Amino acid sequence: MRVAFVIWPASAHLYPLVPLAWALKAAGHEVCVVSHPAIAAETASMGLTPVSVCDADSMPALMGPARPYVTERADLARITAALDFDSDDPDREHWDVLTQYYVPSMWDFLPYKGDASTPLPAMDGLVNFARTWQPDLVLWDPTVPGGAVAARVCGAAHARWWTAPDVFSRSMDRIAEANSRPGAPPVDNPVAETVRPLADRYGVEVDTELLFGQWTMNVQPRAVGPAVSARTLSMRWIPHARQEVMPEWMYPVPDRPRVALSLGLSERSFMADGWAHIPALLEAVSVLDVEVVATLNDKQLSQVDKIPDNVRVVDFVPLNQLMPTCDLLIHHGGMGTVMPAIANGVRQIVVDFVGHEIVATPSSGEEKLGRSRYSLGPALARYVTDSGAGLVMNVSKPDALEMREQIMRVLTEPSFQEGTDRLRRDLLSTPGPSEFVPILERLTDEHRRR
Repeated sequence: MRVAFVIWPASAHLYPLVPLAWALKAAGHEVCVVSHPAIAAETASMGLTPVSVCDADSMPALMGPARPYVTERADLARITAALDFDSDDPDREHWDVLTQYYVPSMWDFLPYKGDASTPLPAMDGLVNFARTWQPDLVLWDPTVPGGAVAARVCGAAHARWWTAPDVFSRSMDRIAEANSRPGAPPVDNPVAETVRPLADRYGVEVDTELLFGQWTMNVQPRAVGPAVSARTLSMRWIPHARQEVMPEWMYPVPDRPRVALSLGLSERSFMADGWAHIPALLEAVSVLDVEVVATLNDKQLSQVDKIPDNVRVVDFVPLNQLMPTCDLLIHHGGMGTVMPAIANGVRQIVVDFVGHEIVATPSSGEEKLGRSRYSLGPALARYVTDSGAGLVMNVSKPDALEMREQIMRVLTEPSFQEGTDRLRRDLLSTPGPSEFVPILERLTDEHRRR
């Protein structure tokens, strides 16, 4: 069969699909990755076929908030008020992630409440490609819901492919709950109103299947949550990233503990601040009998006067290479960082900016990003700590002594390794990509409409 992955053009959206794409190829299926030209070269470097559906200038920027979307955000504020979240409602966190990060990413390709007659270069290109290539299955990233429209137009089976907490489904479930209350004023669904112009353009109904997919595939552990109404199939996360020649210093593994420090590749490309804790963190490890490998760039090191002797700074190293040699990972709470640690039985400390507001600097000016610096950090931090595999480090007021004490606790107390081992066993009990291929073959045969 022919399988098309439709993704938002960022490495974090590409890397997790590579093991499944190769499992499909190994089983004899044709696979391509459909997106913006900006991700084409990296897709090809993964040994996968890239398909570019538009010109390079069809999108204003590729990392971080790029447009102000003033009118659109005002509408989101109105919807937020209508949902009337309690101060301690966990759904508010899911809603904030959806509306602050993911929905604006959708608007880079699809105009919110737009006109169906307006040309949509990337999405028109996507539909045209689906019509000509005729995929049997489209696995589409929820930040590019045009993938569902393209699948419906060409009669392919289609499913959402997601690699993080399903804030899309949970938020749409919350809107549906609000709209089911007798006498309540209707609440708009921003995801539906974003995809509607494209759907109307091609005569496709905006229904539950279009928004949720015929099913959903998610490689995050179910325990991360939230619980959603969408039919979701869990596949094991296989750590993968851009590969580099293994550095000579990687082996032999040192006798003393090796600690990795990774604070996010995507975040450092567009965050204007939020790195003031790094000097204290380096001070905390400087007097410990550990070797530290820190993946930090110049921006993150701008406030550091001196790199401690026991810290090796590298701009990038694939975590699937580094994690098997480590005892502890200190990180920002992204899925692409949490899962390599779990897969290799590595204890964790997740940094969080409790009560601290961070500012990004898109090309159009500053934008407040809300109560937490990281979009997925809180949910994944809870998953790690609830399982006993690590701790959360509050770095809103950096204190080197407190940091040092937490690091030593996680390195020396046996309970943290026991928690880590539980997470790894749970991960290994989930079907891997090769086991999932026959499942996808069956579901595709059931759902395609030709």
